[in-house]
Amino acid sequence: MGRLSGVRAVSVRAVPGSYREAWASVTRNRNLRFAQLSSLSAWTGEFLFLSAMTVYAFDQDGAAGVGLVGFLRVLPATVALPWLGALADRVSRRQLLVVSCALRAATAAGAAAAVASPAAVYALLTLSTVCHAAYRPVLAALFPTLCTTPEELAGVNAVRAILDGVAALVGPLAAAALLAAYDPAVAFAAVAVLAAVAGLLAARLRFESPRPAADPEPAGRPGVVADVVDGLRELRRRPRALDVIVLGGAQCLVRGALTVLAVVVAVEVTDLGRPGVGVLWAAFGVGGFVAAMASIGAAGSARLGTLFGAGIAMWGVPIVLIGLATGSPVAVGAFAVIGAANAIVDVTGFTLLQRLVPDRTLARVLALTEAVFSLALALGSLVIPAVLSGLGDTGALVAVGCVLPLAVGLRWTALRAIDADIAVRKDRIVLLRRVGMFRLLPVPVIEGLAMRLGRSSVAAGTDVFAQGDPGDLFYVVGSGRVAVLDDGREIRRLGPGDSFGEIALLRSAPRTATVRAVEDTELATLAGPDFVAAVTGFAATSATAEQVVGGYLTEDGQRQAEPPPDAPGSPDLRGR
Repeated sequence: MGRLSGVRAVSVRAVPGSYREAWASVTRNRNLRFAQLSSLSAWTGEFLFLSAMTVYAFDQDGAAGVGLVGFLRVLPATVALPWLGALADRVSRRQLLVVSCALRAATAAGAAAAVASPAAVYALLTLSTVCHAAYRPVLAALFPTLCTTPEELAGVNAVRAILDGVAALVGPLAAAALLAAYDPAVAFAAVAVLAAVAGLLAARLRFESPRPAADPEPAGRPGVVADVVDGLRELRRRPRALDVIVLGGAQCLVRGALTVLAVVVAVEVTDLGRPGVGVLWAAFGVGGFVAAMASIGAAGSARLGTLFGAGIAMWGVPIVLIGLATGSPVAVGAFAVIGAANAIVDVTGFTLLQRLVPDRTLARVLALTEAVFSLALALGSLVIPAVLSGLGDTGALVAVGCVLPLAVGLRWTALRAIDADIAVRKDRIVLLRRVGMFRLLPVPVIEGLAMRLGRSSVAAGTDVFAQGDPGDLFYVVGSGRVAVLDDGREIRRLGPGDSFGEIALLRSAPRTATVRAVEDTELATLAGPDFVAAVTGFAATSATAEQVVGGYLTEDGQRQAEPPPDAPGSPDLRGR
């Protein structure tokens, strides 16, 4: 999910495994910096808008108005999300972010101007919510394109979770201050300003979007309806991604129930009283902030699947504890643990989907995911009154809390399989990153190459290919050694991490040398079209490849002296 060389070079060394390194990768990387600031502005505006709209609706129409606002926020956006996701896979994601922010600013400004007419404000609320609905899945689909390593991507998601927590705090506080000093029109105008700022920051993103060579031309592409259907089919083709979405949907179902249960816990189960609802959610926020900070340290883990499952289970266990061990301290502590679990689920869940789903369909899958989660939230809040009526307070807490640990137990084998898959990819990516031409490739491209990487065992004394053979594969030495022979004369030996076979592929020419294994050797292989598409698809890698390969050959096809293999800035293109 390339880049311009001047933009991306700074991030190659940033592989976040700690709090400081994750923040450094964001601040040093121009694109990530603007993307995160845009997200902070957009989500601060969203929380401000939600608070201001709730107060406005209550002032105009009482509790019925608040219920109407909740309906208008969920249903239209949920219906629109699959179509917006399909659109994001067809057009520039950066442009879609800018347009969605601009429309959000316009509709919020319109609500400020029409504050005397509730019907007009409600209509503009609906349009504004639909405009904002695309923001999160599109930005999440864009993040992989702005990162060069999976570890960096996980760290970026952790930083985003922290900033989301800041937005959740600042937005409502800003709404409270503006509503206390002014009328709702000023609060709506502030939302418009924040949306405009988010759009301006998104407009400053500069990167190259990966486009696989096999992608059809836009004119020949199917319609948006077919794209939406293909997004659903993608989930069937990616059962591990579907597992993540199903478990995430179950967590959202319980979260919807918890919005109601929080009131029950504060008023009926404990002695916190009505103000205790705010105390419980504040504890939730504190736990989430702390866990989001801590999750940066796990950014490089290959166990994202089981971490995700543990976070889902941790969502449920504290709810059971509240039901079995009533008491205010227990409830406050349990909500802090739930908040921590929520941050873990958020970081690992989005990272898993970004890595398990191909870039070409990522935006529509993430949009479908958001739609599923929104519906699950609404369903959870709708069904919990019936559960309370049938089981009572304690029974409802225990029953709801048990849902998630049981769901994780049923899918634990699948979550471990995700970990095994990621561990294999991690080893392959480490090998591919040793090839200089691949070091600046974005995460979606390097992940795709890792998934398509083949293996070949070559016995000592056996030719990998001979001079004059047609070129069909690119090779990276995993273990062992090979010799490069020019007309029978050995000109170099290559060992683990070295690569060869690029000239024939990039020049569409026969092999210019013979490569022979001097000991039993394991090779990683890439099909020629995959290699060429990855290297030539981005300005930085294409220019570097042409410069180095051009140095090997004269105009009449004779090989020139090669640059030193460790020369600064020279990628590892030393084979024939």
